[in-house]
Amino acid sequence: MSGRVGEVGATVEAGTVGGSAVGRETPEPEPSPPRPRVRAARLLGTAILSWTLFVSVFWILTGRHWWWRPMELMPPPVFLVVPLLLLLLTPLARTARLRLAAATLCCGLLGLPLVGLNVHALPGVGGVPDAPPEAVRVFSWNTEYWTDGDDPDEFYAYLRAQRADVYLLQEHVSWDLDAHRPIPADHVGELREHFPGFHVVAVGELLTLSRYPIDDWRGLDSWPHLSDPAIGMPPDGRFPDYYRYKVLRTDLRIDGRVTTFYNVHIPVQLDISMNPFSSRFVTFMRAQEVRRQATYRALEEDLDDNRLPVVVAGDLNGTSAMGEVRRLGERLRDALHASDELYPVSWPTALPGMWRLDRAFTGESVTVHDYRMVDSGGMSDHRAQALTLSFDTE
Repeated sequence: MSGRVGEVGATVEAGTVGGSAVGRETPEPEPSPPRPRVRAARLLGTAILSWTLFVSVFWILTGRHWWWRPMELMPPPVFLVVPLLLLLLTPLARTARLRLAAATLCCGLLGLPLVGLNVHALPGVGGVPDAPPEAVRVFSWNTEYWTDGDDPDEFYAYLRAQRADVYLLQEHVSWDLDAHRPIPADHVGELREHFPGFHVVAVGELLTLSRYPIDDWRGLDSWPHLSDPAIGMPPDGRFPDYYRYKVLRTDLRIDGRVTTFYNVHIPVQLDISMNPFSSRFVTFMRAQEVRRQATYRALEEDLDDNRLPVVVAGDLNGTSAMGEVRRLGERLRDALHASDELYPVSWPTALPGMWRLDRAFTGESVTVHDYRMVDSGGMSDHRAQALTLSFDTE
């Protein structure tokens, strides 16, 4: 005897057991796994969101906290390369590719100012006036512990070959590798022999050499600006001027007008030779942050009171992604606009350079006609900076 199939909240199938009809539930099909295109869209969307959040946090924290410093040491081009890679992957998302591409472009624009590209090097964008005959040639260089490991004659020949009017030199000092500490150096007499007629001043590790008369000079004392003197003072009490003076101000009389040149070496953030998981590494990084900020405060305070034309140049141990460098760029003008390189770099020289740690800024009354990086001939891990300047007439 046949029976009818009943439908009560589920699909049933007719069957017989012992001659009578019964219903049997059909199991629900298992959900199929996401299609590859859907998975690609999800993964790509997560990657874009994560990078956007990271860049946003970077903007907030940069230049403010010592523990964020390792993040700031990434090569600045990373802020451009990552969005470009994500953009290249958006076609994998198929139907969502346009939305994800738009999100990636917004993410790239957020990080673009951190890269430090020189848009003035693009065709039709830049352009600086030709240098007048009375233009001043400035040469700024971190010498990497002066002539340690180098031939002194070759070193001084290299300096003379730059044919500069003003030399702003950092690390006029020797280094004790075993004790890991600086040792005072005095090469003022040698410089006067190699550069007859030039004027020389030095303090700590900074030395300024000028063809023009020195009207006044002094080191800017960073110790009064230490937020925590307990960790910002020299670790062993020896050679205190090395830690105390990281900015050398020299007022030069050029064609009857006085101009200030700031020779700067901002303390490095951390020591890559230390174990990054050791307490010593953390202690050093915290102390360096205190010294870095004190140096910037000393410089900014002096700039506030200075009504002369100013030039600031040296090893800032900072990139365009770092907050304090951008603050200095808001006060003064970066000399980068006078360069014909899209992304000039100064460090390191032994490997493909990725960082522009050495920088130059000028006041409004100073015109930069040329700015370029100069190879150091293997005598330093930094490339040098060469500038050609002129000053507005009053």
